[in-house]
Amino acid sequence: MATRRPARRRKRRPNAAQFEQELVALAQQGQFSEIVAACEKHRRHGPLSVLAMHVDGVALTQLQRFDSAIETLRAAAKRSDAARDAVQARAIQNDLSKSFYAAKRYGEAIEILTRLRDQNPDEVTFARNLILVLEESGQLDTALTDCQAAVKRWPDDVHLAFQLGDLRMAAESWQEAVDALSIVLKLDPDHQLARRKLVTAYRRLDDQAGVAAALRDWLQRDPDNSIARHLLSAQESERLEVEALPSRASDDYVREVFDQFAETFDEQLQSLDYAAPRLLRSMIADLGLSADGSRSILDAGCGTGLMGELLRPFASRLVGVDLSAGMLQRAVDRGYDSLECSELVAFLDEHPDEFDLIASMDTLIYFGDLAAVCLAANQSLRGEGAPLVFTLEKWDASDGAAGYHLNPSGRYSHRVDYVRETLERCGFSEISVKESVLRKEAGKAVSGLCWVARKSGSSVRRGG
Repeated sequence: MATRRPARRRKRRPNAAQFEQELVALAQQGQFSEIVAACEKHRRHGPLSVLAMHVDGVALTQLQRFDSAIETLRAAAKRSDAARDAVQARAIQNDLSKSFYAAKRYGEAIEILTRLRDQNPDEVTFARNLILVLEESGQLDTALTDCQAAVKRWPDDVHLAFQLGDLRMAAESWQEAVDALSIVLKLDPDHQLARRKLVTAYRRLDDQAGVAAALRDWLQRDPDNSIARHLLSAQESERLEVEALPSRASDDYVREVFDQFAETFDEQLQSLDYAAPRLLRSMIADLGLSADGSRSILDAGCGTGLMGELLRPFASRLVGVDLSAGMLQRAVDRGYDSLECSELVAFLDEHPDEFDLIASMDTLIYFGDLAAVCLAANQSLRGEGAPLVFTLEKWDASDGAAGYHLNPSGRYSHRVDYVRETLERCGFSEISVKESVLRKEAGKAVSGLCWVARKSGSSVRRGG
C-alpha cells in the first residue's frame, strides 16, 4: 500500500509590519550593522517595504557605506513617489540629502534641499539643513543670504539664530557675530556653544571688557561651569596674584572642551597649520631612535591619535591616554594597542617603570606647574636614558614669581629656565630645547618650545 509523503512545510514569510517595527527599534538603539544584516536576510524572501528601505538607507549612511545608502534611498524615494505618500517622500528625500552631505557630495545635497525648501516653505528643517550644507561647501555668501531670510521668517528659532552667528564668525564679521550670538542667548540662555563663541568674538574684537562681561554672565547663569570659570581666571590673570591662579586646567575643563570639539578636531587643526606631527618626527630623529618596533611607548594626551602612525614603527606596544572619551573614540584604528581614558598624572603614577619613551604633544600646555607631571613621567619611564619629548608654548618673560603664565586662551606658556630647572629637579638630564611655531591662532603664529630630556640614573622620589 502506497504511503503519502508528508507535505513540506513552507517557510513563513516574515510579517512586514513586525519587521519594520524591529528595524525602527534597532535604529533607536543605534544598531546599524544589525539593521543592514537583517535587511539583507529579509531580501531573500522578497523585496523590502518602502519604510524598511528607508531605515536600511539611513543605517548604511551611518556605516559610511555611502554608495549603497544613496542607491537604497533613491529606490525608496521612487517607490514612495509612486505611492503618492508625500510625508514619507519628504522624509526619504531629506535623508538622501544627508547621505550626499556625509559623502561630501554637496552639490547633490543642495539640489535636493533647495527643492524641499521651495516646495515646503513652512517647514524650517529644510531651511536649516540647506544653510548647513551651503556653509560646509564653502558658499558662505549664499548661506548667509539664505540664513538672514530664514531668521526673518522664523525669528524665534534658536537653531537658525545660532547658524547666523556661526556664519558671521566664519566670515570674520566679529561685531555682527556678537550681535547674532547675543540674540541666541536671549532665546536660550543655556546655549553653551553660543556662549563660548561669544567670548571668542569679543576676543577677536580685542574687547577685553566684553570678554570679561560675557564670562561673568556665563558664570552667573551656570556657577559650576568649568569652562567659564577657567577662562575667566585666564582673562583676569594679569591682575590676579600668582597664588590666586589655577596651577593647571581642571580635569572638567579639559574633558568638556575636547569632548565638544572631538568630532571636528582634526579638520580644525588642519586649518591652523598644526605642526605637532612634523615636530615629533624631528624630535625622534634627534634622539636617533631606530624604527625597529622594540619599545613600549606612551602617547601622553593622545587626543584623536594623530601621533599614532608616527610612533607605531618604533613601538612593540603603543599606549594612548587622554581625559576626553570623545577624542579617544576618534583614535581607534590609529595604531594603538590600548587607549586609556584617565588624568595624565594619575595614569603615570599607576604605571611605574613601564615605558621606554613618553611623547606629549600640545598636552602640557594645560599644566602651569610642571613638577607633578614631570616627576610622574620620570617614574613611569624605565631605564636610564629613557626619553621624554614634549611641546610647550613659550613665555618670554625674563623673571617673575612663577615660571609660567595663564593666557587668555586658557592654555599656559612657560619660561625656558623654569622648565629646565623643573626637569632637572625631577630626575632628567641631557636636556635640550628648540623653538618652533606650533600652530596659528587668529592668524598669528604661536611660538613654542620642543623639549627632549632623558631619565637620569639617580633615583627621584616624592618628598625627597
